[in-house]
Amino acid sequence: MNEQNLVEIQQRSYRELMQDGITETLLGLILLVFPGLIHRSSFVPIFVVFYIIFLPHLIEGFRNRYVYPRIGYVKPKEEEPLKLSLGIAMVVLLIFVAVIVVLYSLFIGLIDRSFIWRWLPTVFGFIMWGPSLYLKDKTGQNRFYLFGTVMTVTGIMISLTQSIPAEWAMIYYMVGWGLFYLVIGLVKLLLFIRKYPVIDTPEDDSGEY
Repeated sequence: MNEQNLVEIQQRSYRELMQDGITETLLGLILLVFPGLIHRSSFVPIFVVFYIIFLPHLIEGFRNRYVYPRIGYVKPKEEEPLKLSLGIAMVVLLIFVAVIVVLYSLFIGLIDRSFIWRWLPTVFGFIMWGPSLYLKDKTGQNRFYLFGTVMTVTGIMISLTQSIPAEWAMIYYMVGWGLFYLVIGLVKLLLFIRKYPVIDTPEDDSGEY
């Protein structure tokens, strides 16, 4: 196989795996937890430790029990090192520059905390272009560009809505999208389990020789 065929197979396998809805469910839970982490920053280290150390094992354990027995498991013979695409690198750079600009503006008194709270949904909307580009690269589907676009546009709309208090703008944004993705993920998981029942393999009665 040439490299292009291998990439297509990997993307097709990843698309099959994403039918389980775990990606959307996990994103929804993270979005729902995030406002609490902002208001209670002391819980951030606990969340980071849980996310890095325990969460990958929990997800893999769930898939080993409920997902892989239904659709199988594919792993490349040789794992390639993680490649940082130009798009993701640009998003990371823009986020870094934005954080520096905001902190400097806050330091010199050009903006206040209310301004930051007001425009956090917009900032986070642009941050979501990172996962959008990552999923597009992993699946080969252009529809994930819509994911980043919609989350950015809704972030800007909430920031511009003056009827929403500045301190509540981020909460509305996170809770709204968190519930949306949580419901989507759970529905996809139920449909996945229903679509791919576990088939019991018949026992081998031939004996050993």
